[in-house]
Amino acid sequence: MGATACGLSDTSPVVVTTPPPDLDRAPSELRWEPWQGVNLPFAREDGPAKLTEAALGYSHTPQGAALAAIHHTVRISLAPDDTWARTAAQSLMPGPGKDAWVLARAQISVTQPASPVVAPRITAYKFTTYTADRAELLVYSTYSDNSVTSNKQTVVWSSNDWRLLLPDPVLKTVVVESVPAIPADAVQLSAAR
Repeated sequence: MGATACGLSDTSPVVVTTPPPDLDRAPSELRWEPWQGVNLPFAREDGPAKLTEAALGYSHTPQGAALAAIHHTVRISLAPDDTWARTAAQSLMPGPGKDAWVLARAQISVTQPASPVVAPRITAYKFTTYTADRAELLVYSTYSDNSVTSNKQTVVWSSNDWRLLLPDPVLKTVVVESVPAIPADAVQLSAAR
């Protein structure tokens, strides 16, 4: 019987548990760099690690997803005329949202950085859902008049990086809303320097 019991314990499955991702941890070692009039957050471990027309190379973590949502949103919004198409190709997931955005972007011209009067200061974010393949979050920004907005974003893990998924225009999703304040449970980003 001793041999049988020993044999059974050797074939027992090993259960490995990994802790759930920490949605409330801010990216570590955060630094800020200006781009087109907006200060953008960078984190050594969470990204972005590669800058071309787009910012790429995010960690497969909630922190990487948040940084990707922030960078992709600002960069497609302020990409100059000569780079916006390549920025969109590298940053956006294919679909009706991207198609509608491309058609709208082709109708306008961006030739200068955002004015400090209207440029957002990214201050916090809060996940509404998070899985290893998809993250939905609200990104909070403050403005020179102390007003606050929340920007609803979705990023998808695709080709080993986070890409922005723009909403299907048929759904008439409200993406940016004015809010009275940043919620206390939002992940605060250190002040831009």
